[in-house]
Amino acid sequence: MTHLLCGRGMLAQLHFELELIGSKRPAIMHMARDRRKALRAARLLSRVDGRSIPVCRQDVPADSDFLILAGGRTLADMTAHDPRRRALVPLGDSDLDGLDEPLVDFLVLDASFISAGSHLDDFFDSFCRFLAPETGEGGFRHFVSGLAGRRLPTFRFSTKTKVRAGDSALNQLPRLLDEKRICRPLLMTDTGIVNAGILETVRSCMGDRDVEVFDGIPQDSSLAMVNDISRIYNDTDRDGLIALGGGSVLDTGKGVYLNVSTGSDDLSNWAGSDIIPELKVPFIAIPTTSGTGSEMTKAAVIYNPLIKRKMLFISSNLAPDEAILDSRLTATLPPHITSVTGMDALSHAVEAYTCLGKNPISDRLAYRAIELLRDHLEPCLSDPGNLTHRRALATASNMAGTAFSNSMVGMVHSIGHSVGAICHIPHGACKSVFLPAALEYNFSVIEPLLSELYHAIVDTVGAAAEPLANLNDTQRAHGMVLAIREWNSRLKEATDGRHPGGLDDLMVGEEHYDEIARTALGDASIAYNPVELRYQDILEVLSRCR
Repeated sequence: MTHLLCGRGMLAQLHFELELIGSKRPAIMHMARDRRKALRAARLLSRVDGRSIPVCRQDVPADSDFLILAGGRTLADMTAHDPRRRALVPLGDSDLDGLDEPLVDFLVLDASFISAGSHLDDFFDSFCRFLAPETGEGGFRHFVSGLAGRRLPTFRFSTKTKVRAGDSALNQLPRLLDEKRICRPLLMTDTGIVNAGILETVRSCMGDRDVEVFDGIPQDSSLAMVNDISRIYNDTDRDGLIALGGGSVLDTGKGVYLNVSTGSDDLSNWAGSDIIPELKVPFIAIPTTSGTGSEMTKAAVIYNPLIKRKMLFISSNLAPDEAILDSRLTATLPPHITSVTGMDALSHAVEAYTCLGKNPISDRLAYRAIELLRDHLEPCLSDPGNLTHRRALATASNMAGTAFSNSMVGMVHSIGHSVGAICHIPHGACKSVFLPAALEYNFSVIEPLLSELYHAIVDTVGAAAEPLANLNDTQRAHGMVLAIREWNSRLKEATDGRHPGGLDDLMVGEEHYDEIARTALGDASIAYNPVELRYQDILEVLSRCR
């Protein structure tokens, strides 16, 4: 797993990260020319508790349990085969050159050494391209959240899941199972995947391995379901997990992953944020929709019927080890599932960009995800077997999932979780309804951000760009929200009315509003909404979504 620590006082933050992973004897390694800066970094790092940290060139003490590399990529490459965990601390803007992939466990951009400006902007762009490679349509056309002239932003960004993507990515599964030493996997899925023939496609890639299949995961999985599957894993002596399906299957897989790795028999013991330890059981996610991005996220949402609430489990350790995005697995999705899951991904990207936890890396991933959805979602409905469109939608979902896993989300998800828990409505369908209403409610605070997103959601390239050039920021912000409403209308028409246009289409009546609003107030995502929400506010938003 790679963590990016960015901002002021990040060397002090690294100190606490080292405590969390149990490092007792860290050492700092540097190039000859950087000794003075490395000593300064050591002082900043040790300022927390006064502990003296060895500062060395290449003669790092053999008993050191963590390497802090003070410099650039050269040091990272020199120590690539060292089994110890590593952090890279660039000592100047030039040290950012070549850092276009997560080479170490921690990448620490401390404002004491790195200034805000073009070097940092270039770093974020190249780093994002590595995290979610482009699909061939071209690069970013609009650099967002430019940092020139501003102070270095403070945020924490982490990734864990390795992604294998493409039109035949599933063919890599046998080698991946060998690498993970998985001989007796438990494969979790649902009956829809079985009936569509996707399970058989995956099984045929796995040869003669002893595979235990559980195909009874429902649309809204529960704590009891997770606990039951965990017992099956233990009773049948499995040695790895594969989750094959949409968001409910992947989230259920995360719950089982947590249980069997910790030896727990009750998932409810782990509800909350960042209390989950490192999980050792190998876990592979194979999404069959392009919407949830759950294969990349550090969160799982599991329904608790006793309290009629979806419980949130959050930790970087909860993300799968590996994800396989095979375009063929989504080629047979019905049009309304394609449209609803596509708008699910859109809600992830837009909330990642506009909610309180946003950061420059999540901004870039979210922005590009929106562009891909704009260019490929509707064409995919008219040409569902086109793997170029399917690959682009899978990439968009993955990028949006990575973005919101680090920036968090707000009102759309808070209300969507609550409607799903109370009325048992698919999560993506809820969010396509709530997204424009939530943006309108938050408009006074997020107007500049919506204006920036206008260029991502409305194609302003070529002949269409000229009449749009004279729009002011407020007009673009309103136009962005209007574009989403019109997008939903077109999707409803393209799916013969199966894409929801409002709560009435989802059979959610006013009699449910009170319980939905009260439940949403207790949802963890609500804390990241740009505008504070009260009970009456949520009722007002619900009334706008009829």
